[in-house]
Amino acid sequence: MKLTAALSAAMLTCAASVASAQSLDLGVTTDYDTGGVGLVAEYHGAPAFSSGNWSGAWGAAGRADADGDAWFGAGFALNYDLSETLFVEASFMPGYYVEGDTVLGGNLHFRSLLGLGWNVSDRGAMILSIDHLSNGGLDDVNPGSEAIALRYRLRF
Repeated sequence: MKLTAALSAAMLTCAASVASAQSLDLGVTTDYDTGGVGLVAEYHGAPAFSSGNWSGAWGAAGRADADGDAWFGAGFALNYDLSETLFVEASFMPGYYVEGDTVLGGNLHFRSLLGLGWNVSDRGAMILSIDHLSNGGLDDVNPGSEAIALRYRLRF
């Protein structure tokens, strides 16, 4: 039930932003430690800057898994074009963690992400990424959590 509610909130947030969106990612994710499978959504606005192969934009993201865990946050995402078809993505987003079966300590968690993307068309890309959630030591309990995701990016 928590998974459905969390995912619905993420999708509605992203769908409301599509009119002015630069890109919307949807995909599947799995928690590296527990194997919990879930869904991920990410929105990146129009580039806030672009210089050479670098570009950066403000964004929002959410992920929820079958273990009842969910995270929603916002922050900044960078892209570096390796070629016309390949790119690297990195982002940092503070956000709110909803605890299910995985105890990570507290609700404020920071997500750092690194991904490799492949432009499959002018408007679409496939991205394989790994991210890390941590409360940064703000709570006595801080085991952290890693997740691997495969996302499809649609550019608007």
